[in-house]
Amino acid sequence: MSLISYKDFEHLTLAEKDYLNKIFKRFNGFPNLEQIWRLMDEVWTKLGCDQYKMDDKKIILFYQHPVWILNGFFIEQDSESIYNIKEIANFIQNQNPKRIIDFGGGFGNLARLLGKSLPGSQIEIFDPYPSKIAIFLISSLKNVKFVKEFSGLYDFMIATDVFEHLDDPINSARNSIKYLRYEGQYLIANCFEPVILCHLPKLFHFNYSWNFVMQELGFKLGKKVAHGRVFHKVKDFDEIKARKIAKFSSTIYPIINKIPRGKNKIGSFLTKIYLKFL
Repeated sequence: MSLISYKDFEHLTLAEKDYLNKIFKRFNGFPNLEQIWRLMDEVWTKLGCDQYKMDDKKIILFYQHPVWILNGFFIEQDSESIYNIKEIANFIQNQNPKRIIDFGGGFGNLARLLGKSLPGSQIEIFDPYPSKIAIFLISSLKNVKFVKEFSGLYDFMIATDVFEHLDDPINSARNSIKYLRYEGQYLIANCFEPVILCHLPKLFHFNYSWNFVMQELGFKLGKKVAHGRVFHKVKDFDEIKARKIAKFSSTIYPIINKIPRGKNKIGSFLTKIYLKFL
């Protein structure tokens, strides 16, 4: 018996239904977060994906796998995930932006909530691998849609748990912020940690330097919201300086990572000092 509603279950492919039912039987219900991470690692390994040598074909298969549909449904019944989404949605609702884009919005959990709470706003989801069930779930909301590219200017951008998966997050961030208006806001939540194989090790150093990189990409640090932080666009980006900061933090990472505690604070402190000499 599936733990997903009959209406939603009918919009899955046979392969997706089979996979989800096997998982529910294996775990006697929904897996917890750590178990989902291990399931993702199983898929990553089975497909032959490599953290150090990215193969586009294998990566596409990985992000199209139904384990991500499982993750999408899990988010909607996990108390911590629900709390984070609601906190982010409430913050955005209070800003009342008219054009919003969720970069890597995947299953559309947050976009659907925003679509209901901001009926006068247009919410777009940019994700290269949207599932049919995700597309179905937003179909009743006229102000929410998946898009294949950014367009025009947005008032608010969102990227939660995205940049740690990307081969060049500075390039991806730079390309997205071109579409954010001045004084617009970018809410970003990153996890540059080795909790899962699809988090790329070469990016872990951004734990020390991401906020500094964003400042050089034209942003002022704003408040923390749930597991993310808001950045305010205030100037043009300086990619050269941003990459110098990233290079520095990647250089000190192997040393700082050996420290048993306080490594993020020490790494951030050293990066801040380095900034003064740029």
